Amino acid sequence: MCETTKKEHAASFSTFLQELQKEWRFHQHGGTSYRQKTAELSLEVAHKVGSIVPFLESKVAKQTVPRLLPDLDHHRVEDMAKMLHVIAKELHMNTTLSDEVKSYIQQKRQHRKSLSFVKK
Repeated sequence: MCETTKKEHAASFSTFLQELQKEWRFHQHGGTSYRQKTAELSLEVAHKVGSIVPFLESKVAKQTVPRLLPDLDHHRVEDMAKMLHVIAKELHMNTTLSDEVKSYIQQKRQHRKSLSFVKK
C-alpha cells in the first residue's frame, strides 16, 4: 500500500472514531442505557478493527461485530453493525462527493421552505 493511501485511510479512520465518540457523547446526555452501551461497544469494536473498511458494507459489519464480541445478543449485534455502517457510509459519501454535488446540496438546503404546522 502506498504512503498516500495509508494516510487517507488513517484520516478516514480517525474521523470515523471521532464520529463514533460524538455518537457516544450524544447518548450519554439523555439516551437510553441500551443506546449508551451500544455506542460504547461500537467504539470498542472500531478500535479493535483499526479500519473503517469493514463497516462500509452492512453484511461485513454484521459479521465483524460478533466475531470480536461473541457474547452479544443478536439485537445488540444488529444495532451495533447498523450504527457502524451508517456512520462509515456517511463519512465515505462525504469524502467522495464532488465539490459540484456538495455545492448543489448546500444550495438546496438553503432554499428549502421551513416546516409549518397548520391547525385544522
